[in-house]
Amino acid sequence: MEDAIRYTEVQYLNLNYLLTIQVGLKHDPLATCCTFHLDTASAETLAAMSVDSLQLLAASMSHESLFKPIGNFKTLLETPPVLAMTLCRVGAVDQDASCGPSRAGQTTAARVRVA
Repeated sequence: MEDAIRYTEVQYLNLNYLLTIQVGLKHDPLATCCTFHLDTASAETLAAMSVDSLQLLAASMSHESLFKPIGNFKTLLETPPVLAMTLCRVGAVDQDASCGPSRAGQTTAARVRVA
């Protein structure tokens, strides 16, 4: 255990997020790209990375989150919980239209092929 990497909270969250996305890409690439707002190139790169590479990436980001809150995060925090998901979805669509009904988003997401 002495060789184990000691992660900061930010590093630990980054690693868990990266691993979660990678597993999702292997099981359902289209849904994962939509859920995590990934473009095709990022999805393909992340899916091909080894766990060691993901650990090194997370370890190198000691104080910087790789994943930022949505643009309307403050409003989301002040919203009644019943409306939070709807507001969250609106904020996500505003930031990344690739999950919307546009033809361009479907083309991008449909091109993701992960083995």
